[in-house]
Amino acid sequence: MSRYLAAFYHLLISLVVFCFLAYLVVFVWYPEFFYSIDGGWEGMRIIIAVDLVLGPTLTLVVFKAGKPGLKFDLTLIGLLQSTCLLAGLYIVYLERPIFFVYYEKHFYSSSADTFKRYEMPVPEPYQFADKLPARVISILPPDPIEAADTLLDLYRRGTPTWTDANTYEQLDLHLQSIIEYGIAEAKIRARDGAGNLDKWLSKQGGSFSDYAFFPIHSRYRDAFLGIRKQDLKLMGIVEIPPPM
Repeated sequence: MSRYLAAFYHLLISLVVFCFLAYLVVFVWYPEFFYSIDGGWEGMRIIIAVDLVLGPTLTLVVFKAGKPGLKFDLTLIGLLQSTCLLAGLYIVYLERPIFFVYYEKHFYSSSADTFKRYEMPVPEPYQFADKLPARVISILPPDPIEAADTLLDLYRRGTPTWTDANTYEQLDLHLQSIIEYGIAEAKIRARDGAGNLDKWLSKQGGSFSDYAFFPIHSRYRDAFLGIRKQDLKLMGIVEIPPPM
């Protein structure tokens, strides 16, 4: 067997593994628009580099039919590739969004690291949803004094209100009222220098009045999120710089 054929076989095996991992990243850990805004593609590049490039390339370099110690070399390559892949996969897993939080007309995508960065305990997302990221709304206590105390405490700690899980409720219970606070069309178009809003509407169908748009913030991208009013479905992001 030539080294090129050996590398090809290694690539085929790696492709099978890659298909499984790609499904995991795209449909489970970073579903829907989270893949593009919250590190899904960045994580996928790690997997591609290790699984489809590193392993087959090393096989191409070291393989030589009849070479003494070839089995050991190939075993070592497999161990190295598996170790690097598991390490990269672990990083991608840790950085996946676990909460999608609405607060004061803005949406925030949050990983476990988001809460740790603000020195807040990482909430249990499955308390609020059956699948991740858990979609929640951050609502201050109805009592004005209690709400003021909460805000004061968070302010003193330099912590955004939307990272306080004590204020969380399920988003679906409030979506119908939330869509009334979408950003006005004129304000969005004033920020839309590339004409992306019309492209988005053409792709999704309907007119601006059929949707409600809100700023969305994540680690890798800030944009607008479109919500269809008819069925309250989150339709995806519009590449327009939002207010912070």
